[in-house]
Amino acid sequence: MHAFGCPDVREVAPDFALGILDGEARADVLLHLDECATCQRYVAELSETADAMVLLAPEAEPPPGFERRTLERIVESSRRRRWRMTKVAAVAAAAAAILSVVTVRIVDESRTPTASVAAPARQTVAMVGDNGQKVGTVDVNTSGTAMTLDLSIAYSLENGDYRIWLTRPAGGDQPIGTVHVSGGYGTWSDTVLATAGTAQLSLRDPDGRKLCSATLTV
Repeated sequence: MHAFGCPDVREVAPDFALGILDGEARADVLLHLDECATCQRYVAELSETADAMVLLAPEAEPPPGFERRTLERIVESSRRRRWRMTKVAAVAAAAAAILSVVTVRIVDESRTPTASVAAPARQTVAMVGDNGQKVGTVDVNTSGTAMTLDLSIAYSLENGDYRIWLTRPAGGDQPIGTVHVSGGYGTWSDTVLATAGTAQLSLRDPDGRKLCSATLTV
């Protein structure tokens, strides 16, 4: 005797539910149903449908094969519903996976440390006269958009007031202060707007003649 599997039982289940399955095949189905709860539920559903059809039987005898065709349509409809539910579940799982990836990516990006602010740039530049002689120094402290200048004159300049000019690559000449020199010494300090690139700090006499300068790297 050939042992029926689940596919065999499902194939002949409509005939079994209608009671028209031959004796040997019916025995094979019964043996399988004793061990398979899934097929038991499937056959039970078909049997309930068959019983309901008997209660709704019309006065006229239906054409031959009517019951079988009806059950086959019911089975096909059930398969389609299961296929649609499987498809919906697969789409939902894919959407959940995509959402998980996006969420992880957003969380990772939110955890990325913020770039640290660069430490203030400090430099000391010599003030050099037209003859190449060192006249003094300029201490430059750059922090963000601010640049603090500390000018110190130590020698080689006569007593008097000297105009301080800052020359930027794109901004032209700009007077930013005055330093008083007495006994060869003088100091001045102020904070100005920093710009990228290089700038030149210079001292000029009352006639506008440049006496010394320093190149600042901003």
